[in-house]
Amino acid sequence: MKKGMRLFSVALVLVVFALMALGSGGASNSTSENKDADSATSVTTESGTQNESSSNTQKPAESENPYEVGDGKVAVYKNSIGSVWVQISVPVKNTGEANLYLSSGTMDLEDKDGHLVESRSMVSVYPQVLKPGETAWYYEETILDEEPSSDLKVIPHVDVEKASVDCIRYEVSDLSLADDTYGGVKLTGRVENTTDEDESMPYVIAFLYDANDEFIGQAFTIMDNLKAGEKMGFSMSTTSSNDALKAENVDRYEIYAYPIQFQF
Repeated sequence: MKKGMRLFSVALVLVVFALMALGSGGASNSTSENKDADSATSVTTESGTQNESSSNTQKPAESENPYEVGDGKVAVYKNSIGSVWVQISVPVKNTGEANLYLSSGTMDLEDKDGHLVESRSMVSVYPQVLKPGETAWYYEETILDEEPSSDLKVIPHVDVEKASVDCIRYEVSDLSLADDTYGGVKLTGRVENTTDEDESMPYVIAFLYDANDEFIGQAFTIMDNLKAGEKMGFSMSTTSSNDALKAENVDRYEIYAYPIQFQF
């Protein structure tokens, strides 16, 4: 009898341990499933918060274009010998908080019906490194085979990115604007290299505006060997497209002097 009771007790204990083990295993699985569910909910919540944020707020500044491309102008002129010139100008303003670097672009010229008349690639831009708030100009003057039958419209394709090079500018002084002997206007002045590096070919560019603050042309030159600390004079004229331009038409001008810079 005692032996039977002992066997029964042992069996009962084993049953109890088995039930406890089963209960423990079930609780462990339940906890694991809850953790997985919490993790999935957390990810979903974060994703939902991000989506809600992107739909209800503006995009971060760095994801937007930190510049504005203004209305381009196309002006067609006949010079004194009857050649048909076209002047293309497109402004780009730095509306961000960092310097920008502008590379040459492509300008498509369309007629009033939207047909392509001319496409100009490798159109230069001045200046190439643009500070916040400044405006650069893509600008080209070229001869057309024949005079267009209607007004032309420019479709610009610009190349702008954040600058990784420094914005270097030289000081310009002693400026004077006058009519050029051969048509257009002439601008003279001096450039001082205030840096500690020599520059073999500094650029000087002037943007000309009329009394309505409309862009009417530019004058440009490349100087020769401006050494560090040196001040040197320059003279530059507007180019061939509009030799009817007079100094009296120029209400103001912006002028930049800077070294050639490349960004790769």
